[in-house]
Amino acid sequence: MTASALGVERVQQRPEWQRNRAALDRRFVLEEFRIHYTLAGKDALAAENQRDSDGDGVPDRIQNLALQLLTARRCYVEVLGLRHPFESLRYKGRVKFMDVNVWALPDSNGMAGDAIVNYHRDNDPPEGIAVLTIDLSARLTARNLTPAHELFHVFQNGYTLFKTPWYYEGIARWSEDLLRAGEGEASSLPASTAELESLFKLSYRASRFWQALARATDPVGKVHVPQDLFAAKYLGSDKPIIEDDIFHGARLLKALLEEMDRQDDAASRESGLNPLDWPEARQRSAGNNRYIWNAVIIACRRFPADSPQFRRMMELSVSR
Repeated sequence: MTASALGVERVQQRPEWQRNRAALDRRFVLEEFRIHYTLAGKDALAAENQRDSDGDGVPDRIQNLALQLLTARRCYVEVLGLRHPFESLRYKGRVKFMDVNVWALPDSNGMAGDAIVNYHRDNDPPEGIAVLTIDLSARLTARNLTPAHELFHVFQNGYTLFKTPWYYEGIARWSEDLLRAGEGEASSLPASTAELESLFKLSYRASRFWQALARATDPVGKVHVPQDLFAAKYLGSDKPIIEDDIFHGARLLKALLEEMDRQDDAASRESGLNPLDWPEARQRSAGNNRYIWNAVIIACRRFPADSPQFRRMMELSVSR
């Protein structure tokens, strides 16, 4: 049997959820990011995404994806001061790479996993390599911020087990404004229990609440971006990856994640759960709302805002 046939046989022996990812036959590595992709078959990059302007054998699209991830990671660590996921109690000493799989995702632009996985890829050592996973659609364009969004989820996963959508997706959508020009759209802050309950039912659109909270606690909204990060550009483009230095609530965002870390420990104790591993349904449960809201109130006390709307919000509480 040929080496190629052996490789196909090994892929077919894997669990179904691993097969498409393990079959990706090309790799580009930039620091901790290993980008896996293919140029043939159903998961291939679209023809327009296979352009290789510098002739180095790697499509511009793949290099630009890697550049966005590296720039976003540096923003999260150097600008926001967040802890790298690999330094978290959940992952420290267990992983040193993020495997980014670019393939024909069904009905999704991207998703991030929180589990440590070993794909035993054909070009890995015999024992394989333990990694975290980000999946991205092969259809994405260079300036689409899904890679940065999904990477932020990995950072969230390093702090807390909470994935309740109004927090998990709302804050990740807010984080995109680190790279995007201008300010994101903001709503009003909740002023009643009914408005708070409506907030808890949201997902991505909850970013407007986080934006409002960010502006209330940080009206100036300027961050210090290292000059070399500001100078970073996509391959074949004159536009910078980071478009400006406007971002409200940088210190608040760090404080929120730190409080989420403490609150999921409290939830673990009260529910008798492993503090580093919850069932997926519990991670996404509305039962987490009380703990998440406690984290919001505690974090906001570090950044008092002098407005009636903010004071009314701070008086709201969540029952069990």
